[in-house]
Amino acid sequence: MIKARMRVGSGWRDACILDLSSRGLMIQANNPPAGGSYLELRRGRHVIIARVMWSRDRRCGLRAQDELPTEAIIAEPDQTTGPLIVAGKGRRVSPAARAPRATDHERSRWRSRAWEFASLALVGVGFATLAYGTVANALDRPMVAVEMALAGK
Repeated sequence: MIKARMRVGSGWRDACILDLSSRGLMIQANNPPAGGSYLELRRGRHVIIARVMWSRDRRCGLRAQDELPTEAIIAEPDQTTGPLIVAGKGRRVSPAARAPRATDHERSRWRSRAWEFASLALVGVGFATLAYGTVANALDRPMVAVEMALAGK
């Protein structure tokens, strides 16, 4: 039995790995997730993304997204220290690099607001120019008629 932590949705739970192969594993947990759901399983620094293939009693079978380094997962100490290793990738990934950054979202929102403001400002300037031309033309005709009447033409 190998201790691990699993995340289903937004909550973390304790789990024990009972059987481990290169493409899947069997775990035991108090409230195992339903079949068809996806979960994240962590053993030390290893992160395993898997789909629940079956679930009975307190056990469930998982199919891993990537090939699992079985020996490394077994040899890993219980505590989580250092950068995370995504199973099957062989590269180190920090939690900040894996999660979408809020600054990217805010930057995108700011850009869309700026484009919206610029578009509305451009439309406003266009309407103002059109209104100025219409008013100037409307006032110009009577003034020309008055000037011609005063000049005696």
